Amino acid sequence: MPKKPASISINLLPKDPFYQTPLGKILKWALSIGRYIVIFTELIVILSFVTRFSLDRRVTDLNDALFQKQTLIESYGDLEANVRQTQDKIDQYQQIEQQSNIAEVFPKLSAITPRDVTLDELVVKSDSVTLSGLTQSQNSLSLLINNIQLSPDFTRVSVDRIETGSTDQPGFFFRITAQIPTAVIEKKAPTATPEPINILDRTQGL
Repeated sequence: MPKKPASISINLLPKDPFYQTPLGKILKWALSIGRYIVIFTELIVILSFVTRFSLDRRVTDLNDALFQKQTLIESYGDLEANVRQTQDKIDQYQQIEQQSNIAEVFPKLSAITPRDVTLDELVVKSDSVTLSGLTQSQNSLSLLINNIQLSPDFTRVSVDRIETGSTDQPGFFFRITAQIPTAVIEKKAPTATPEPINILDRTQGL
């Protein structure tokens, strides 16, 4: 079987002896590798532009979404203002109601409180009353508790604290809580202070 003739390449251009020097070899290597560096750099630039367009699109979409949500929130601005205004009216009504309860409950407590009882704190709420203070004797404390229990203006009386006083302040410290019935809350305050003798007479001898 005949052999194929070998291909012969003939280069008639003379070789430049500069490329045989170290500087020439470095330049030759830089020129050959530089092409790939330039291509790689161009690919990075193109990729950066494409990414920039994508990011710009995402930023635009986010701005549109924020604008829509802002418009939706602003549309509820009147509702929020109405809710806050209603809440303020409710708070004012509760304050007025509490002041009304104080005006009604205070004379009733004064009527059933013995003379030697000193109140340090009186908390009147819409449905309850809490009084704290000092009494000089155990009989006065018992009289106060019985008067509150027998009064139709208070229910569910509970004695939260009873402590013996010190040598500087003799007596008994107390804290009493009672509920105010709904009928009493709705009823108007009496024009005259009731006489305490009616309740005190029933509890004499305690």
